[in-house]
Amino acid sequence: MSGNSKLSSSTPLVGIGKVTDRFAIAPKERLVTVEWTVVSTLALLVVLGFGLRVAQLGAIGFAEDEMNKLDAVRAYERGDFSGNAEHPMMMKVLMLTSLRVAPTSSEEAALRLPNAVIGALTVIPLFLLGTAFFDRWTGLLAATFWAFGINAITHNRIGKEDTLLVFFMLFALYFFLRAKQTSTRSQSLRKRNYFLSAASFGLMIAAKYFPHYLGLNMLYHHKHHVRQSQPGEPTGKTPGLFFIIIMVVFLLANPAVLLPQVWQYLDAYLGEHLLTHSGYLMAGRLYKNNMSSTPFWGTPIYFYLLFLAIKVPLLIVGAFIGGLVVAIKHRHRHGHAFLLFMLLFWIVPYSLIGGKWLRYTLSLMPIVYLLAAVGVVALVKVAGSQFPQWKNARLIFSLLAATLFIGVPAWTVLAHGPHYALYNNALAAAKTGYFFPHDEFYDDGVREAIKYVAEAAPRGATIAHETPGVTRYYLSSFGRSDLNSRAISDKDFNLTSAIGPVYVLSQPGRTYFENREEIAFARANFRKAHEVKIEGATAVEVYVKDF
Repeated sequence: MSGNSKLSSSTPLVGIGKVTDRFAIAPKERLVTVEWTVVSTLALLVVLGFGLRVAQLGAIGFAEDEMNKLDAVRAYERGDFSGNAEHPMMMKVLMLTSLRVAPTSSEEAALRLPNAVIGALTVIPLFLLGTAFFDRWTGLLAATFWAFGINAITHNRIGKEDTLLVFFMLFALYFFLRAKQTSTRSQSLRKRNYFLSAASFGLMIAAKYFPHYLGLNMLYHHKHHVRQSQPGEPTGKTPGLFFIIIMVVFLLANPAVLLPQVWQYLDAYLGEHLLTHSGYLMAGRLYKNNMSSTPFWGTPIYFYLLFLAIKVPLLIVGAFIGGLVVAIKHRHRHGHAFLLFMLLFWIVPYSLIGGKWLRYTLSLMPIVYLLAAVGVVALVKVAGSQFPQWKNARLIFSLLAATLFIGVPAWTVLAHGPHYALYNNALAAAKTGYFFPHDEFYDDGVREAIKYVAEAAPRGATIAHETPGVTRYYLSSFGRSDLNSRAISDKDFNLTSAIGPVYVLSQPGRTYFENREEIAFARANFRKAHEVKIEGATAVEVYVKDF
């Protein structure tokens, strides 16, 4: 821990502050006691956070994105590493391992388990980064917000790469900061931190092709010097080996990137030649949702601001706004400047990009939680100063803050499982699944709709949908591979002229420019046979065209 992170006996911490004051022990022994208390608290957060992430992990059926991962994993088993090439290998290798060794009969749970584990462990680098920039109280609060945060848990429970990206990114930012905070006279320690940061950055990029976080980190430290050099110290430039290590670790963790077919796939993917449908239904209106619609012809620029307003618990939103005010007031301090810098360079570019998804917000949540922690610490400080006559005012308000800002969001998580993505705060509680149906449902309910069709459809019937991988998987699971599976948006399939019986799966989150007219036709002319509701919101409707 850095010098500015050490505790005095008067530092109030939830579960830590004042604990050692009860004992007449030497300062060194007191520090050891506090260190073990911190470790124990973090271990408890990891265990509780893992419990929340793994509970009913297989209760929701596969999403189409996850089926792409499962198909790639099956290809890996055959020695083919070119599948799902728009994403690196790491996530798929972990999934392959989990599917082989995880003690669960549910493939859904096994596929998602690596993210549940890594998501729970993310409290560690988040605590370290918060502590290095501020203090242990702030770091622990941010880590606790993550452990019990419904927005973090939501995306730690799906089979996508963002969880790994955030985990390694936080470690990379932390070790780089420690390197910059270390005296240049301590060359061995400084280099160790640089190289640990480089390895983490390499793994971050090997988790998801988002290298811009490395660029943002370098830009911040180029403009902000977190440590004043002492007279006579050697220069403290980032060693060239730092960038070499990033590349080496990236290639070791993602050797498939060297395959020519991967580059051919990536070229087609980035050129949007693989798109079979387009559109994102947001608040009842269909928008373009691709990179070529950047900056003003895609999903609205307020997409992520709306997310923060209605999908984050209001207490965290309030603490975040308070922390933002504090950070602006103290913007010349390194920690506050870093959070403002990262927030600005997250929210502006991501808001301007035409293609938006809520899962991208997972990399935003550490910034939100750190700013919320800053806000809570400031609130406790102000509240304690109002009662100077109280001997333990800071401790009392720290405990009250913990109860309020941790207890209530934790209860929110417990009350909304396993369908965490559908949570809205009080500002939009009556609009479940309305604003971001694709990301909020994430194909939740499709498994149940397919089950209904499998039980009701006559042999040889057609099932029309927008989830080919998911439909293929569950038709096989339910023993109905005889059904004719067709994508509604497929140019070679015309729902309006299809010969019955036809079962149409209509999902609000999979309404596209290419299928909206046919879905409207089915609703107007076919018989509504079944509906899957989740948390009171319609996830899937099944329409039937009989003989």
